[in-house]
Amino acid sequence: PPMVSMASMITVSMPSARAPVVTRARVVRRFLSQGGSTRHATTDRQGTHFRLMTSKLQSRPRLSRSSFVTNASGDSGGGAPDLSVSSGDTPAAKRPPKPLDLAIVPRPPLKVAAALAATGCVESSYLAFEKLTNGNVTCPLTGCQTALSSGYSMLFGQPLSAYGAVAYGLVAALCWWGAGLGGDVFGDSESRLTNPSDELNEAANKYQKARGLACLAGAGLAGVSTYLLYVLAVPLGGAECVYCLTSAAISFTILLIATSGLSPKQAGNTAPAAIALYAVVVLTCYLAIGSSAAKEDAKASMASIQLAYAAPVIDAKATSYSKELAGYLTEQGAKMYGAFWCSHCIDQKEIFGAGAEIPYVECFPDGWQRGAELATSCKAVEITGFPTWILPDGTRVEGEKSLVELAKATGFRAPLPGDALQTEDASSQLDSFLN
Repeated sequence: PPMVSMASMITVSMPSARAPVVTRARVVRRFLSQGGSTRHATTDRQGTHFRLMTSKLQSRPRLSRSSFVTNASGDSGGGAPDLSVSSGDTPAAKRPPKPLDLAIVPRPPLKVAAALAATGCVESSYLAFEKLTNGNVTCPLTGCQTALSSGYSMLFGQPLSAYGAVAYGLVAALCWWGAGLGGDVFGDSESRLTNPSDELNEAANKYQKARGLACLAGAGLAGVSTYLLYVLAVPLGGAECVYCLTSAAISFTILLIATSGLSPKQAGNTAPAAIALYAVVVLTCYLAIGSSAAKEDAKASMASIQLAYAAPVIDAKATSYSKELAGYLTEQGAKMYGAFWCSHCIDQKEIFGAGAEIPYVECFPDGWQRGAELATSCKAVEITGFPTWILPDGTRVEGEKSLVELAKATGFRAPLPGDALQTEDASSQLDSFLN
């Protein structure tokens, strides 16, 4: 019989509509019955084995069982049904999307949370403005200004309320975005729920994430408010601040609204992260705001210090040489600029001793406090340190100097062997008197 082509093996027509199950062995038997193959025999020590080989089958890839399909067209004229091999498996039908059950989807009032966060943003912005302009806030209680002027109202050189305004603004935007997603999910079309589109399913997933993020944001705000309530109660001695209490109420209300929008499963997944975030925020505020408050209080205490002018008392006794040198410096126009609170200036006067009229200029004749300006005479010559000598030739000499150094710099005579250079202080004078 003629060689059966691969096409005759592939195409099979069946009169019935149901395709028979065709195995590889059945195909091989039909192929061999038509003389289209050769038999090769091989033997080994254990026995004789037969192997069927065909060049055409070897040139074709191995066919899986699922690759055989039948054609029930009945064009074969009553002959044997033909087989057909498909190039690939038939793709499975796409599963229809699962209907949305809105009865189990929480719908928290995120617009209310957004409005509350916006209110907190406005309140914090007002407090930040008053802090930056050194103004007084409008408050029915006295604790508002106490809290605003304390060191706890600053963080890294900026008002703490400014950070609060930014945080409230971001939470307001998040809640408003989540409310918009809820409007997309809870539509009035019933067909959208029984046969939801990909866009609707994506909106539902985003809405679920927005509710979880709102819960985490509320936990962060609640952590900051918890620490600030502690500051009002303990460090500030129970100060009553309406703005602080209002901010705390807003933060905890946002947290409650966001928590109500979690499904039981989502709440179990979000609760550990929210609790951890709450604890981290409280600890961070305690470390960061607490250390910043200590620095601000130190600055405030320095700013409140005031020193009244008081002429220093010189214990040492002037010698004849120190008196002559002081007079010479005065005649030549030399000047010593100093401050009454400067210890080096006092030491310079002790070198001359009491009774020597040195040409001294006081740079703080009205006393000293933080921010006090130099006297006009000191500002005119740009004094930056104390003591500062300006000699007759304009030479500037800073720091305390000995009598010999000043005499040499101004051209005064050198001390004679009988001149006493070292002045005597009060204890030395008492020792000399007793001896």
